[in-house]
Amino acid sequence: MRELAHKLLACLVLAALVGCTGSASSAQGNDTQVAPENGHLQVLSLDFSGTRAFDLLKRQVALGPRVPDSNQHAQCRELIADELAPYCTGISEQIFKRTVNGREYTFRNVIAYIHPNAQKLIVLAAHYDTRPFADRDKPENYSTPIPGANDGASGVAVLLELARVLHGRLPDDVGILFLFTDGEDTGLTASQMFCGAEYFASHMSYELKRRIEFGILLDMIGDTSLNIKPEKHSETVASGIYDALLELQGMLELSGFTDAGQYNVLDDHIAFIEQGVRMYDIIDFEYAYWHTVEDTVDHCSPDSLQTVGLCVANLVLNYASGRFSL
Repeated sequence: MRELAHKLLACLVLAALVGCTGSASSAQGNDTQVAPENGHLQVLSLDFSGTRAFDLLKRQVALGPRVPDSNQHAQCRELIADELAPYCTGISEQIFKRTVNGREYTFRNVIAYIHPNAQKLIVLAAHYDTRPFADRDKPENYSTPIPGANDGASGVAVLLELARVLHGRLPDDVGILFLFTDGEDTGLTASQMFCGAEYFASHMSYELKRRIEFGILLDMIGDTSLNIKPEKHSETVASGIYDALLELQGMLELSGFTDAGQYNVLDDHIAFIEQGVRMYDIIDFEYAYWHTVEDTVDHCSPDSLQTVGLCVANLVLNYASGRFSL
């Protein structure tokens, strides 16, 4: 399916370039439609800014490690809420307690909406907490909390910029549920991780679950050598999402998504899949600084944030216009 899509894509891109302004990273201002024929996906010239997203990434890292129950963790929640306020409604915290590694934590998911009462909702998610220890580093750094530039801040940064870009561009019957999960990275084992996603997914009302069309999880999408692959669990429920992102990436003349190989990742998306929600994990799992003290700003890139943000924004808007469905 993907090989055929890529063969057709060259023709579509050539036709689209007649009305295109060039590289998507320089796109500014109003939405300019560049629509291939025959009902295929279209790209919009959106003002998503990888530079602005990168600044949001840096602001999170400047707070210090965002370990649950810390002051830096609370400050990060304030940053998220302040950035969402002009564009979203229903900003709230979902508070719960859970014991991890013998310590009781108070975890707080941050939730916000565009069109909260819409009959069709898309979940856009990322975790905002950072790991309390650098367990993949050399032994003397093991007990040091990681900075979480890519593993935490990158997904949050793109979601915050997406809130700005998507605000005012969706029809009333399509809404976004922005979910910033907590406790994703707190535990030593998989059974102790993904706390916030598991709590949110298991406490969804029937009415809310019924309205969710699909979800996209962003995790570690800011590294300088972006190499996102299909994710095995996500493919079983929502392979069309990745197919569409690959097609949109080609039309936007960007790079970072590939169909070569596959990741098999346990992450926040599993809790949603287990509840029957079609959720796709967008992740680069080949990040060399994962769970080390070198997960720093200099190993991240605004170009990577630009690629992911523009592709996801266009996917959401193609769904809203009826050009994409699962």
